[in-house]
Amino acid sequence: MKKKALSLLVLLVGVTMLLSAGGQKESAKPSAAETSPVVVFNAASTTDLVNDIADLFTEATGIAVESNPASSGTLAHQLEQGAEADVYISASKKWMDFTKDLGITEEVSPFVKNRLVLIAPLDSPMEPFELTGNTDFPAIFEGRLSMGDPAHVPAGKYAEDALKYYGWYDTLTDRIQPAADVRAALMVVELGETELGIVYETDAMKSQKVKIVSRFPEESHTPIEYFVAYMKESNAAGKQFYDFLFENEKVGELYKKYGFSVSK
Repeated sequence: MKKKALSLLVLLVGVTMLLSAGGQKESAKPSAAETSPVVVFNAASTTDLVNDIADLFTEATGIAVESNPASSGTLAHQLEQGAEADVYISASKKWMDFTKDLGITEEVSPFVKNRLVLIAPLDSPMEPFELTGNTDFPAIFEGRLSMGDPAHVPAGKYAEDALKYYGWYDTLTDRIQPAADVRAALMVVELGETELGIVYETDAMKSQKVKIVSRFPEESHTPIEYFVAYMKESNAAGKQFYDFLFENEKVGELYKKYGFSVSK
């Protein structure tokens, strides 16, 4: 009798352990926090914006976001060479089309818009003025001009187009100091290493070391429109972040905070 009771007890304990193990297995599903981070390759001029959006996204979903800011062309070539990203934000349609032609984007949408401005160090004696075709721009300063390298920095290409539009580029070629990205072009002016610089309005707005002395008329260059894509190899969280850019009301407030206008 004792043996039967003992056997029954052992059986009950075994069944209980199996049920417990089964329950643990069921509850061991990965949480949002355990999901792989969303990797965002973003144009350098969107760094602060993307960082704030990432914080909102992580707060809402528990999913981390890793930002890789650089010039749009540099990022496009990294993707071409096999770098992995879930979302790509480009400040140039040219470089977004480049990645589309590689066959690595799943969906592409217009994102935000920006303006091109002329900046000077905060302590510069230069006063704000209007840039027009009658302005003798090369003659109003004697030093160098900081701007992104037109070969791979969209802000630099927009600047080159604007200078060519007014016929100033050839005169200024030897005085241009090309930078690796628009943030670097801004920093050079902040440090007082060049007399003037051409950057995006959003970057100039955030700096306390430079002032905007003029804005380039929009007809002087192609529209400054950013594009965003989520990639074919992106996971579900990457698509979730992509949708978050357009559907979250707080994100819309961040666009205004940083001086971007929303693409229609």
